[in-house]
Amino acid sequence: MKNIYLGIVMILFNTVSFSQVVGTWKLADQDGAMGVGPSKGDISWFSTNLDDLIGRYCHFDDSITFDESGEMFHYMDGNTWLEEWQSAILDDCGSPVYPHDGSVAATWSFNATTSELTVNGLGAHMGLPKVINGAEINDPADAVSSITYEVTFANGNNIMILDINFGPGYWRFVYQRTDALNIANPNITFRVNMSEYAGNLANGVYLNGSFNSWCGSCAPMTAIGNGIYELTVELPVSTIQYKFTVDGWMDQEFLDPSASCVDPIADEFDNRFYEVTGDAVLTAVCFGSCEACETGSLNENSQANINLYPNPATNHISIKSDELILSVELADLSGKQVRFSMTNATESSMSLQGLENGVYLLKVNSEKGSSVKQIFKN
Repeated sequence: MKNIYLGIVMILFNTVSFSQVVGTWKLADQDGAMGVGPSKGDISWFSTNLDDLIGRYCHFDDSITFDESGEMFHYMDGNTWLEEWQSAILDDCGSPVYPHDGSVAATWSFNATTSELTVNGLGAHMGLPKVINGAEINDPADAVSSITYEVTFANGNNIMILDINFGPGYWRFVYQRTDALNIANPNITFRVNMSEYAGNLANGVYLNGSFNSWCGSCAPMTAIGNGIYELTVELPVSTIQYKFTVDGWMDQEFLDPSASCVDPIADEFDNRFYEVTGDAVLTAVCFGSCEACETGSLNENSQANINLYPNPATNHISIKSDELILSVELADLSGKQVRFSMTNATESSMSLQGLENGVYLLKVNSEKGSSVKQIFKN
């Protein structure tokens, strides 16, 4: 059993983020789990790949546990990756070499303010034992008693990325939890404008998609006024297909297969698609269209006169109204918001720099209501 341990000493923490660090970690099963290069995040000089999961199996199966008391345990099961400076043979698997063998008590601390992880104890290390702050050692007798790593967390704190400056460049070590934490799914609010629908809405408007097995009437949407229906759904990070329907499947959207919001897969279904990456409130689109309703308004009583120029635009769009503009929102045709600004004047502007060329929806919220207009970025 991997019962070699590093640590019995208890320590106090001032800025420890237990939820981020506490747990058991192994080198990630991915390309670039270890790498080195001239600058932080650059691993162009050397990096491991998926073949190393087999070639360096004795390294990738080592695990490191950080417990809540501040103890650090390094499990190697009597076999780990050795380099020539440790064993006088070519790099290969072999018995751990003191003091990098996990036999010395060690502790850990994490500074959440600076995002730095420090391991304390002779030979305690992450990634490779030769890498220390400002240097690489070439003799076990040169082992140090403390090493600090810069830390970045990803994938809901299930990935821990460690960077360390060793002098001429940076090493990077990517670790993954052996027991993944549950990650909260994003909440996506879908909205559809039914103000131009000529049929009967007495039996409701529904959201159907790949995420609910196109179940018909299981996901009713709520009318929030001015013809707008909405529903918030918790979804995993993924790409989904969906469409809006009426009275279960009594009526449904029929979308132009070449439209920008339609799934590009060539099949008999022309569904909307959306990439779920995080919480989002999608702009209301007209039933059966990728765009806002031709009324251009989420408030049919709006009398505000909105002028946009230039349109098409390159770097920015100017907005002028005969009423006070409260805020301006810019969304792509999937409804994902890409810009937002608050204002309190009759004239405003929105930067388009950094956006891809194409069609966007500009929502202008004024004292008399909200107007949605198309703009073209080139």
